[in-house]
Amino acid sequence: MAASPSSSSSGVDPTQHKYDVFISFRGDETRLKFTSHLYRALIRNNIKAYIDEISLEKGEVISRALPKAIEESSISIIVFSKDYASSTWCLDELVHILKCQKEKFQIVLPIFYEVDPSNIRKQKESYHTSFVQHEQRFSNEIEKVRQWRKALEEASGNSGWDSQGKSEASLVDEVVKDVKEKLKYIGEGVKKMLEGLETDLESANKFLEDAEEKQLTDENVRKWLLEMKEVMYRADALKDKIKYEELKRKAESDSEAQRH
Repeated sequence: MAASPSSSSSGVDPTQHKYDVFISFRGDETRLKFTSHLYRALIRNNIKAYIDEISLEKGEVISRALPKAIEESSISIIVFSKDYASSTWCLDELVHILKCQKEKFQIVLPIFYEVDPSNIRKQKESYHTSFVQHEQRFSNEIEKVRQWRKALEEASGNSGWDSQGKSEASLVDEVVKDVKEKLKYIGEGVKKMLEGLETDLESANKFLEDAEEKQLTDENVRKWLLEMKEVMYRADALKDKIKYEELKRKAESDSEAQRH
């Protein structure tokens, strides 16, 4: 499956990613069927996935927890189903996911589960019915409805999967395989970034040591050296944080996989 051009992983900040995947879905339709199968398959493959019913921590308020979980995920999977658009929760999630795609370069992967992609893009049939109701209910917030419509058009244009003509098992296998490949790509990018950062730090440290040995007396130069040292300390701390977060994420993923 080819990724959407806007699904680049460049610019991703790995220190902010608590989850590999966030799954957006209409609970009444797919929670006990396709979505549960997909979630468990991801976990079995040591992919840390967020699904509201299971991943929501005690004491968390769902209206704040979901946007945060989206922001902390490398990939968002949207399971479009017949009545996805009837849920304002789902539509708000979708808007936030696309915001993260634009601002955080998050990878967005749609799955068209027993629904024609053109019905989503053009808001026909059940999607048309849902928006007739939304426009009546939110007649004083018509801009919100327009955002939902635009989000559906944009998201349905991403490269993804159509469930028609496929068994759920084969569809789940395809999605998991593609997610693993994309996470590997992100991981390789983080590794290269760390290697580059370490090389830059070594070079900068040598330069600073050389400057200190020459006992530079110019006050402006001495001030600059102190500022450079502070930058170096922060860069070194960032490097350690990235390594720590990756080890932590892997340990949490392994632990969740063992529970399932």
